[in-house]
Amino acid sequence: MVADALSRKAVSNLRAMFARLSLFDDDSLLAELQVRLTWTEQIKGKQLLDESLVPRFRQVESRETSDSGLNSERVLFFRGRVCVPRDNDLRQSILLEVHSSPFAMHPGMNKMHQDLRELCWWTRLKREVTDFVGKCLIFQQVKAEHQLSPGLL
Repeated sequence: MVADALSRKAVSNLRAMFARLSLFDDDSLLAELQVRLTWTEQIKGKQLLDESLVPRFRQVESRETSDSGLNSERVLFFRGRVCVPRDNDLRQSILLEVHSSPFAMHPGMNKMHQDLRELCWWTRLKREVTDFVGKCLIFQQVKAEHQLSPGLL
């Protein structure tokens, strides 16, 4: 039996998405997708330029701290979360992706802060999330009013 064009296309697409393919004796195919942060390279390059993160790098290199560390790609982590450098454009792109991606569906301030807090760390994260969500037009239009109507005037 010869594979048709559609199955060949699917296998080539899986290889392009950094999938690990395994073929078993019973002719079954197992594809494992690897998930990576899309901002890793940007964060890595800008971490070295951020003056506030330089002392953390020194602490990690001298093994003075157990809170911070470097992963296999040499990206600085703090308590298991990626340290995002002080770069407004990078932070705004992260906030935009977390809030406005098709999978996120414009979460509220608390949900967005909880989601980001699991992955990223930067000073004043909650304040920036609050400001960002407060400026979102779609969120403002959909947000429910929690006040009683004043009645007839």
